[in-house]
Amino acid sequence: MGILETVKNLFGFGSSTVLPEEGESIPKPHQRQQTGPPPAAQRRDQVIRFVIDKLRIYQNEPANAPVGLQVLVLCGNPEEEEVYRVAVWASQPGRFQNELNRQLADHYVNLPKDWQFECAFFREQLPACTFREGNLGLVVLDAHRSAGPARRARVTVLVGQAEQPAYLLDPEQKTIFYMGRGRTSQTSSGRVRTNDLVILHEDDPAFDPQIGVGNRAVSRAHATIQFDPAKRSYRLLVDPGGLPASGNKTKLIHPNDTIERADIAGMTYPLQSGDQIELGGEVTLLFELID
Repeated sequence: MGILETVKNLFGFGSSTVLPEEGESIPKPHQRQQTGPPPAAQRRDQVIRFVIDKLRIYQNEPANAPVGLQVLVLCGNPEEEEVYRVAVWASQPGRFQNELNRQLADHYVNLPKDWQFECAFFREQLPACTFREGNLGLVVLDAHRSAGPARRARVTVLVGQAEQPAYLLDPEQKTIFYMGRGRTSQTSSGRVRTNDLVILHEDDPAFDPQIGVGNRAVSRAHATIQFDPAKRSYRLLVDPGGLPASGNKTKLIHPNDTIERADIAGMTYPLQSGDQIELGGEVTLLFELID
C-alpha cells in the first residue's frame, strides 16, 4: 500500500470512499452517545428502591417480617414489559430475589430464609395491593394475615389551625406521617424534617390568631403516625418535642371517653377509629379509618 493510500485510510477515505467536492464539508463519523445506565438497570434500581422504602417499617423487626413479597408492574406496552422482565432477571429464577434480599438486609430488613417472591406484569391496571407508587405495586404476605389493600385513614382538625382542615393517610403511598408546627424543622442530629400534618406557625401568612390560638403548644416535631403493614393498623409515636421533658404533652381520647397519656419515649400507641389526638393540650385531631 502506497503512502497516498495509507493517508486516505488514516482519515477515513478508503478506496470505496467518495471524496467530497470542493466546498462540501467532510461528514463526521457517527459517535455513540452515552446516556447513563441501560434502561433495564434503571428499572431494576427503581423496583429495588420502591420495595426497600415500603418495607422500612420492618427495620430491626425480624419477628414481624413478611413471609413473602409480590411485586406488581403496570406496563404500557410490550416493549416496556420486556425491559422490566430483563430488569428483574425473569429468565433467571432466584437471581433478583437474592439481590433484593441482600439490599433489604443492608437496610436492616431481614426476611425469613424461606420467604417467597413473585413478580407479575399487568397492562390495564394494577390489582389490589398493600402498597402502590406510580406503576409499581407491592403485596406483603404476612404469616398471620392475608394479603390485601391497606386501609386508609383521615385526620381532621377539631381544635386549632392547620394547613388543611383534614389530611388523608394512604399507606399505599407512604407508611410514616409526621406531625408538628410548621412545615419543616431541624432535629438534634441536624436532619431537616418535613411534616405531613402541618399545624400552622404564627408567622405563616394564613395563620388566624383566633382559630390557631393554641398552636404554640404544639412542638415543631411533636408526633408521628405510623402504619404497621404486618398488623394492618396505625400507631402513634410521640417524638421528643411532644414529651413532657420538652414542656409539651400528648394524649389520646378514645371513643369510650377514656384518656391515655402518650408520654413514654420510643413507645407506640395503637390508634382506633374515632380516637382524638390532643397535642400540647390545645390542638385536637380526630383520627378515623375510612376504608
